[in-house]
Amino acid sequence: MISRRIYITIFIMFITVFALFMFVGISSNVFNDNLSNTRIIGGLDVGYSDILSADRLNMDMAANVNNINGKKYVAIISSKKDDIDTSPLIEWCVYQKFYFRVYSFLPAAEDIADYDLILFADIRLENKDIKLLYDYADMEKIIIFTKLVDYSLLEANKELAEFFGIEALVSPEIIADGIRIFPNFMIGGERIYQKDDYFGSKDDTAISIPYYRLSAGYEVYCVGLLDKQGELGIEDKELPPLLWRTRTKNSFVFVVNCDMFSGLPLLGVLTGFMTHSDECYLYPVVNAQTISLVSYPYLSNENEGVIREIYSRSSEALSRDILWPNIIQILKNYGESFNFFASSRLDYMKEEEAASENINFYLREINKLPGTMGLSLGQVSGLDLKDVIEKNKVFFRDHLPSYDFTALYLEDFSGEDLRRNLNNDLLGNISLVMSDYEQGDRLLDFVNDDVLSVKFNLDGYDHETWDDIQMKTSYNALGMSNMMVDIKRVIFPQDESDEWNKLSLIWSRGDTYFKDYSNFDMVSIYEMEDRVRRFLALDFKYQYENNNINIRIKNFNEEAYFILSAYDKTISLIDGGKAKNISNHTYLIRATKPDISIKLKDNSFLDIPKNNKIIPSDPNAR
Repeated sequence: MISRRIYITIFIMFITVFALFMFVGISSNVFNDNLSNTRIIGGLDVGYSDILSADRLNMDMAANVNNINGKKYVAIISSKKDDIDTSPLIEWCVYQKFYFRVYSFLPAAEDIADYDLILFADIRLENKDIKLLYDYADMEKIIIFTKLVDYSLLEANKELAEFFGIEALVSPEIIADGIRIFPNFMIGGERIYQKDDYFGSKDDTAISIPYYRLSAGYEVYCVGLLDKQGELGIEDKELPPLLWRTRTKNSFVFVVNCDMFSGLPLLGVLTGFMTHSDECYLYPVVNAQTISLVSYPYLSNENEGVIREIYSRSSEALSRDILWPNIIQILKNYGESFNFFASSRLDYMKEEEAASENINFYLREINKLPGTMGLSLGQVSGLDLKDVIEKNKVFFRDHLPSYDFTALYLEDFSGEDLRRNLNNDLLGNISLVMSDYEQGDRLLDFVNDDVLSVKFNLDGYDHETWDDIQMKTSYNALGMSNMMVDIKRVIFPQDESDEWNKLSLIWSRGDTYFKDYSNFDMVSIYEMEDRVRRFLALDFKYQYENNNINIRIKNFNEEAYFILSAYDKTISLIDGGKAKNISNHTYLIRATKPDISIKLKDNSFLDIPKNNKIIPSDPNAR
């Protein structure tokens, strides 16, 4: 028989437990109701009107004519001013802070006498143009051909072939079985792409190229590889060149002889050429690596029949119990970049309401990391953007009324679609838009004066030859990479390759590729956003003389980053910043002041012996 005292004790314990459960429920609601995005008051106030945009650097704009002292001039020669071949050249000039003018014809030599650099895009040359090309070369310019002229034209005119340093034309088309990028051309070291290599599982390294042999005095940065090189009796120096430099009259002429280096990869190749145009070259970079999970946290329970068949649980349970711990572990292996773009649902054609039970869990865990959370507009339903935004607005205003999104994953909607819908109050605080890179896009751009656009240049589930080249060239041009991992493939799989055990294995291996770029900072998307805004806004000039570099930065805001390539030299002293050696002759510079002084030490000279005894040059001298 239970005594009255024990009965009262049990009753009090019951009331206490009940009160605790009520408190947890109330506190969870309070947590959701009061949670706010700290980024609302923490962003950098740098908009499109503050940056050195293509419009401000275009020398055809009258306002720029009197404000170009101390800057490099670039003549871009292209048959079309706005085509897919010209766009990356203009984009590269913006990142390098070069003033430029686009010509749809070959200008007279005297018209570009003051220019430092001539970039050729897709323009057809004729025999009558050869004299003009040599006139350009006589003026001590840097001349870059991003597409080599047709084999037939070179075959018909030996003088034109000699302009490009070509001694013999071997074949109009051969199949190279692989590619080798030599060390010290781009950041990250040597790359050899061939069948059964380390980069992916596809046999994607065979390329069709014209085959030339070069005259003495060339410098090759990339060659095609031939499986039967030994059988054909071809020496290493005779392998088909893909990227090279030659000396023509008073100028360096750089050549791209491979379509694989078009579009985004061309940004890194052009930068590589510039670092080999002088013994010292300095250029600004973003210095940011990010990884973002899109369509995650996933907050619904769709496609349950398929998911239960594969994982023996619901989509909601898969997302929370399997994906979440596995994702966090992989992200920690990469570094400190925990970025998520939440998805209320993926199939907006269904009428059932999206679930909300796990919002509290995900937000609490993301805050503990600490991580960031934006909004994903990924879908499988094909709705237009306005309807997708409205359905998300209803869900998040009901379940996260105090949380304002500042970052957005746009998936495959266009920038124009977004501009038409930015007046929706769900997007009222959006400052960063991220989306997939397509050929012809700019990696860094603005949607309007306030909203920054940054493209993903890496897919966590794919790392084939093309992906690695994109990664390598992006680091070389901007000191940056931006990886996307889309959980939509897991929730709505198309075949067995979309199962999480396979996708997670591919993604987790990717941290090995990042090790070549470990000197760059792994950051959140918001820190990346601030760095991109600073990078686009800054202007600078530098002087190099007698192993001394003086850098002066305009529009300086807290910090700035640069890559310094100094052939056969090391940094002995830096004032106004910090330097980190990232390869044999390359440094990552962090500027902490707008004026920086760097002193270099020439490695080609021997130091004075510590005992001050010097061996005389005359062997008979004492």
